[in-house]
Amino acid sequence: SDASSSTPSPSSTEVWGEEARIVDDYEGRSVVVDSLSRTVIEYGGYNRTKVRAYVSAHRTALQAFIAGGSGNSTDGNNRDALGQTPEQKVARIQRRREEAARITPKDFADIDAPDTGDEAGHYNEILERDYGDWGVYSQTGAQISAQEVQGVLLLSDVRGCFHADAQALADKVAFECQPVVVMAPDLFRGLPWEEDAESKKGPGHNARGENYEQWRSNHPDDRVNADIRAAAATLRRQYGVSSIAVFGTCYGGGRALEAAAGWTPSDVTNSADANADTNGSSNDSPPPVNPAACIAWYPTRYNAAELFGPDRLHIAKESDAKNDASSPNEPSLAVMAVFAGLDEIPGARSEDAESLKSLLDQDDRIKDRMVKVFPGQEHGFAHVGLGQPNDEGNDSDSFLDKEFGGDGVQPSLARDNGDAEVATLLSTAWMETYSRAFLPTTGVAVMNDADSRGWSEELEMPDLTEANNRDIRQELEEAVKSHKGVSPDLSRMPSYQYGNEVFESEG
Repeated sequence: SDASSSTPSPSSTEVWGEEARIVDDYEGRSVVVDSLSRTVIEYGGYNRTKVRAYVSAHRTALQAFIAGGSGNSTDGNNRDALGQTPEQKVARIQRRREEAARITPKDFADIDAPDTGDEAGHYNEILERDYGDWGVYSQTGAQISAQEVQGVLLLSDVRGCFHADAQALADKVAFECQPVVVMAPDLFRGLPWEEDAESKKGPGHNARGENYEQWRSNHPDDRVNADIRAAAATLRRQYGVSSIAVFGTCYGGGRALEAAAGWTPSDVTNSADANADTNGSSNDSPPPVNPAACIAWYPTRYNAAELFGPDRLHIAKESDAKNDASSPNEPSLAVMAVFAGLDEIPGARSEDAESLKSLLDQDDRIKDRMVKVFPGQEHGFAHVGLGQPNDEGNDSDSFLDKEFGGDGVQPSLARDNGDAEVATLLSTAWMETYSRAFLPTTGVAVMNDADSRGWSEELEMPDLTEANNRDIRQELEEAVKSHKGVSPDLSRMPSYQYGNEVFESEG
């Protein structure tokens, strides 16, 4: 049912991502005015069959898509719709400003006189250059860097990308990390996992009578992996993003780690993928995701030892690639993982977090990593329920109540004592720090920062709820009582303002 008569054959030389198109939009469905564009697109995935994806982005981040795509995937040089790199764009703006500022002769007796009489070209050779804003490390360069559009590949849990929680997370990231384009591909081709309470086969079955493992067998790894890689190609080709951060939750968290590691299934049976190497050099297979950053929330169904560390798979091929002058030798991947302390699902347990952290520390591709376990939390704490409206019967926000003396009547603004919001803030900050391609963030990596090493090395997230027990009013009263006045030193004041004779005599 995925095939189409208009679908290119596996041997087609069509560029991955160029056939993507909008098939639905959410205009007018949201009561919140947030300037986000929410659409459903269709792109060519595994074996060139059609896949749908939910896309959320601020309207200013969609200029490349509106212009028909920039083709960034073809050369990897982060070019805009005019084919210019950010460095070339900065130089063009600065030189245009110089040309506008050139001095030309004027007949001062007639302000309307044309600029003539400079046959010797003296005035045309005069240059007004603002060295305070010249080159890429400048005000103009910073502005171009801030306007850079990054892509976020959001991989959902088994409930699929069209579940309210997945869409709410996509919208949240798109709103808080502007300008970005968040794309959540439908990894399950319209058949996500949903338990049917009325199933004739009893609990643990869906409406088709399948248990979870039977349902999972309908979504093979090779197809899911190819759909993810094709989604990344679509982000680069159609939306002109400068880099990609892969962000996954639960099942999608495991796929995010695989995409970050460049992993592909070893038992590929599809002819398109079978004829291509793992680096995606063939046009018949989507290229690798090659993300700049990876965020995995309580990941499942992955093999960390195969993905990271000294004994990872395909390390021989990676070594061969490093001998190629076109392949980077510098560590280029930043990985962040969030775990729940009470999680008992394999891959998402605390011991899995410790194992992943150790493997990341031994992987020469990793330039930074952060692995945190939130104690007392359960699987899905950071995003499950995100798409549900707050009911009036919910408990009030304890932080606002205790911190600022609330009366307990406002709706809840934070879930799980704020841990969900903390996980989100850490994750979006991680993406914004490591996804910028032009003028990237510099400095010491979190894992190497001596000032924060105790915090970054500690696996368990520190308890941030201590602030809930503070009595702000009492703290203010104590501060007022303990305040000690200090007599002003008038000798340090300017005499011409205050008539300070001491200052004048010493002057």
